[in-house]
Amino acid sequence: MVALLLTFLAGCGQTPAAIKFTPPGPVTVHNKDATDIAKATVVDDKGQPLAEQPKLTWTVTPETVARLEGDSKVVAVGNGEAKIEAKLENVSGSYTFVVALPDKVEIAGYTAGTPVAVGATAALTASLKAGDTAVAGGAITWASDNATVASVDDKGTVMGVADGTAKITATAGELSSTVHVTIGAAAATAAVGGAVSVGGGAPAPGAPVSVGGGAPPAKDGPPAMKGMQKK
Repeated sequence: MVALLLTFLAGCGQTPAAIKFTPPGPVTVHNKDATDIAKATVVDDKGQPLAEQPKLTWTVTPETVARLEGDSKVVAVGNGEAKIEAKLENVSGSYTFVVALPDKVEIAGYTAGTPVAVGATAALTASLKAGDTAVAGGAITWASDNATVASVDDKGTVMGVADGTAKITATAGELSSTVHVTIGAAAATAAVGGAVSVGGGAPAPGAPVSVGGGAPPAKDGPPAMKGMQKK
């Protein structure tokens, strides 16, 4: 059948010379959903599409990266690059199919050990990544292993509930990441009982005050006596 079609096209002055793809590639996918094979067009030596498009034979190599599904779909198998090739007797063409499946979840928005005050919030974010490349579209779910200490909503906002530590987990499919959030006082209290210099803030109750760097006045001491002579 193909031979008859080629004979017919040759009689019309068109001989298959190349196969062009739309899109031309490379095509990158981040999931294992079936993807349409790029549209292939057989053109003559002048770059003009053949009047009658013949049926092509498709192959995908290596199959550890992607595989054919039927005669119009390709499915990702594992990370890497595959060659999708279309062939018509002695004419062929190919394009690159890149599979970059997510391999990790990254959480941002919290520095380990930094306390979140009770009643305060911390906005966490999570992203799916394939290596160092962010992958859009992945659904993220959030969970706290101790909601009596810290709760988390579906947007990643953590609320401090009581002093302690809670493990917050972000999950996307089979991938997940965790961060331990500390809930407690947001700021240290000032020490009480130390000498405070004027200009450096109010002194703590009961603390002696040094003015101009001199020693504090003596309490209940006898007055200095000058010029006293014996009679």
